[in-house]
Amino acid sequence: MASKKQKHWNILAVVSILLAGLLAFSGINMLDVGRVPSRDALRLSSASRALTTDTRRMRGDGWTSLRGDKLSDQEMVLDQQRLDEAQYHVQVGIYATSTYDLDLSIPSYSSNGYVWMRWGEELQSYLNERDQTIEQGITLVNGLLSDADPVLTPMSSAPVHNDDGSYYQLFSYIGRFYIDKASFRHFPFVTVSLPLVLEMEDVNGALDYPHFRFEPDIQNSGMGLFAEIIGWLNRGWSIAEYRHNYATNFGLGGSADDYSLVIFDISFGTSSWSAFWRLMLPLLVVMAMVLLVFKVRADEQDARAGIPVTVLLTLVFLQQTYREELPDLPFLTFLDQVYVIAYMVTLLAFILVIFIGRRYGELEVMPEGDAKNRQLRRLQQLDEIWPLTVVIFSSISIFGCWITLPPGG
Repeated sequence: MASKKQKHWNILAVVSILLAGLLAFSGINMLDVGRVPSRDALRLSSASRALTTDTRRMRGDGWTSLRGDKLSDQEMVLDQQRLDEAQYHVQVGIYATSTYDLDLSIPSYSSNGYVWMRWGEELQSYLNERDQTIEQGITLVNGLLSDADPVLTPMSSAPVHNDDGSYYQLFSYIGRFYIDKASFRHFPFVTVSLPLVLEMEDVNGALDYPHFRFEPDIQNSGMGLFAEIIGWLNRGWSIAEYRHNYATNFGLGGSADDYSLVIFDISFGTSSWSAFWRLMLPLLVVMAMVLLVFKVRADEQDARAGIPVTVLLTLVFLQQTYREELPDLPFLTFLDQVYVIAYMVTLLAFILVIFIGRRYGELEVMPEGDAKNRQLRRLQQLDEIWPLTVVIFSSISIFGCWITLPPGG
């Protein structure tokens, strides 16, 4: 009678836990805040662009430094016509001499290097009328406030007037810049783009996309000897012009305009082997303890029960350690999902330890006979199949987590 009562209480406890879990899931889902996307938009223009990233690697992990959407074939033809018809053109080249101080928790990086521009008489006349130099109109869009604002510093007091009528000027830049593109979902296998974004300020509407266009100097742009970050693998650089649509007219009246914007970025990725040894191997070692928990002698129940508890505390510590490297993300990374599986396995191991321990306790008071032998064999089978079950369940779950990750995100 006592055994039957205990079963009823066990069933009631399981139903209560499932109901509480369902209510918690529903409540959290109702409270979760959806993301409101920005109304600004980027479209890759028809101007020449450079991309040095290994295309074979791009097919493998889906990573690309492209932002926004590409123009359709028909839009490309029309955009090329607009490029030729634009009144003001500036050829811009960027050469990063060094990159450093990468911080994924913000995320941001520091960099310095050179920017040069070449423009025609029409734009110079426009600047002269307003008593303005070209760098005064250039905005480093992704610059962050730090010890000093990122700025372009002219290397000469005035632009050089070339024989062909064009103007040329070289600038140095230094600053801290925001990172807008990184594959945090794949953490610890991360790829990040370190961008430098230039745009011309437009106060009176004369320098919008139909009238003013950047043209990247793809032949001379690039990265220098110290444009590396220790611990990261360089995946190449790119430079391209985009059509930036602001979802505002800045209070000037009329419709929202598009503006020419150029993005130079260097892509870096983590070493897969380094990420494995540093973050995945400790987790595998800890989970091996859960895998072997039922290899501890059945009569040492205290030792069995202590292993899942110790593993749980270790998992929490390990997860908190790597989460300090990341910003507060609104989604689970790949490693987060692996830890969720590890938590589930640890909890299941603890429940089985309690269950098997109680069954062994019942065996001690059972009379000798077939019933006792059958129950003993069932408990021994649980001890034997546990490691294989954990390996199969964990492998399938982790593989499922990886293949369902959004590409490149």
